[in-house]
Amino acid sequence: MEHKGLIITQNLTKSFKKLEVVKNLSIRFSEGERVALIGQNGAGKTSLIRCILGHYVYKGNVEVLGKNPRIERVEILKEIGFVPQIPPPLKMTLSELMDFYGKLSNTETNKFIDICENLGLSVKENATKPFFKLSGGMKQKLLIALAIGKNPKILLLDEPSANLDPKAREILFNYLDNFRQDGLMILSSHRLNEISTLVNRLIEMDLGNIVVDKTMIPLSEKKSIFKYNIYLSESNEELENVLRTWKFKQNSNTLHWEATIANKDVVKLSNILNRFTDFIKSIETTKID
Repeated sequence: MEHKGLIITQNLTKSFKKLEVVKNLSIRFSEGERVALIGQNGAGKTSLIRCILGHYVYKGNVEVLGKNPRIERVEILKEIGFVPQIPPPLKMTLSELMDFYGKLSNTETNKFIDICENLGLSVKENATKPFFKLSGGMKQKLLIALAIGKNPKILLLDEPSANLDPKAREILFNYLDNFRQDGLMILSSHRLNEISTLVNRLIEMDLGNIVVDKTMIPLSEKKSIFKYNIYLSESNEELENVLRTWKFKQNSNTLHWEATIANKDVVKLSNILNRFTDFIKSIETTKID
């Protein structure tokens, strides 16, 4: 059964002066899809996203949730969560932004606060700070909280892990892994290996054209299991607590730890272990069919 199309473009063309950055593009994005949108800088990824959001004037047709994003932009944005690649220079404080987004999307601000705190951004300590004065990581965490917190029908993320520390990236990917099943998520990223377990469709753009559009293994079928053998160079209490959390077992009270890890969790675990490279001698993985 074909899923409902949430974003449909027909002959979409976007130009800046005489340079076409999106070229006669016709594509359909449907509910339930998790799309990796990849390509080099200048490929047209961000311009495509901006056309979907109604930010740009364009040629051709764009339909988002059955509406024209240029004409019915306010209504459409109520159902879209968006994290831009470059944070806007907003003068509102962190608290004011949460109140504004809460009223706009009919969302309790506590939902935004919980996500911020989970990502490592203290709302209480930064509530009165203007957005433009926050650090890059703080801005990214707040924008992610505002986008995800309102539980949108469509989630558009342009380099969402930029400026995030490893722990925050792990938490972000957990949120994305649990995004609503009837929604559409488009992830524009240079790090395909980082998001590969989250997506079921891969689209690559180059010079304004789509050069690859293929279905990936459905999320529900990513059931491969890996056997992990981790050898520590020295004991570290924090790392060992992390390994226990991931159900690793210590082999004969040595520096050798073992566990089986689901394929969907491999990227998350790798991001966590990257924080402890000084204490890890080697990692051996074996796929279990």
